[in-house]
Amino acid sequence: MTAKPHFDTFGTRLYYRKEKLRGASWEYEINGGWFTVSVDGVERRILRHGFRFFRPREATIVTAAGQDIVQRRFAEQWFFPDRWFSLLRFVADDNRTIGYYVNFSKPLEEIRSNYYADIDLELDLWIDLNGTVTELDRDEYEAELESGRLDPVWSAHVEDAARQIQQTVHELVAKYGPDIEQRKDPVYGIPEFILLT
Repeated sequence: MTAKPHFDTFGTRLYYRKEKLRGASWEYEINGGWFTVSVDGVERRILRHGFRFFRPREATIVTAAGQDIVQRRFAEQWFFPDRWFSLLRFVADDNRTIGYYVNFSKPLEEIRSNYYADIDLELDLWIDLNGTVTELDRDEYEAELESGRLDPVWSAHVEDAARQIQQTVHELVAKYGPDIEQRKDPVYGIPEFILLT
């Protein structure tokens, strides 16, 4: 049994804005809050947001044992002020994890009191539960770099973060077997592959 998560911003209304390099943006109120996790003796603050999809859609859980078709209904997202990505966990209606989606972005910034923002940098990773990593949207990412909208310094951070995440996933699978769900923070449920990156 795990302890109930303690959010240090409980009762505070928090807002988030996602910006795209081409200028589009959207914003919403955070359903969750800030908490702190100790990783190898270092305290990391993380912002958690949970949400329900308006329309469920079919998704495939891929494990070492095979595949299972489910309905994707929920997600939780973790934002990091010290990393060049956020992480989404897609969840089936029976609360099983479908997989993880890494969204590369500028580190989360507080742009005014309790209002946070980041910039989407186009490249993404999909990580199945068996540890298979699939790169997504490389063409869009390269187009933004070629156009000059994506700063080469930001691009270098993205490439480095993508390499680190993939390497950490592969190392954990080699060490513990093809099941990334078994290595998670016991209180907040964040997978170890992202905490160690």
